[in-house]
Amino acid sequence: MEDQVMMYRVEVSGWDLNEQFFVERTALQWGEGDHRTVLVRQRVRQGALVFIRLLEAAAPARCFPVAYRARQVVERENGALYELTLSQVWPAADSGNPGTTQMLDAARGRAVGLN
Repeated sequence: MEDQVMMYRVEVSGWDLNEQFFVERTALQWGEGDHRTVLVRQRVRQGALVFIRLLEAAAPARCFPVAYRARQVVERENGALYELTLSQVWPAADSGNPGTTQMLDAARGRAVGLN
């Protein structure tokens, strides 16, 4: 079976290596599973937080930014572009509300077990 890669027009925002805020439009490549990459002109630190917003005209009200961490940053085109391998950032569980962890696990697609 051939790996299927979906492409989405997105807006990427965050802070570059010099801690300057940037916003740019690019394409998000979404591969098998959770493999997501973008090419950006701004160099960011590995581990940096970036925000991805879909630029789908069909449902603008549902196109809100989602937080991702740059797991890997690879220089491309002799430093003209940088490929970011992304992993989605999830909110930390609220220790005062034990149900929050179960909701986060369910959202991540993990099996929810009973203790």
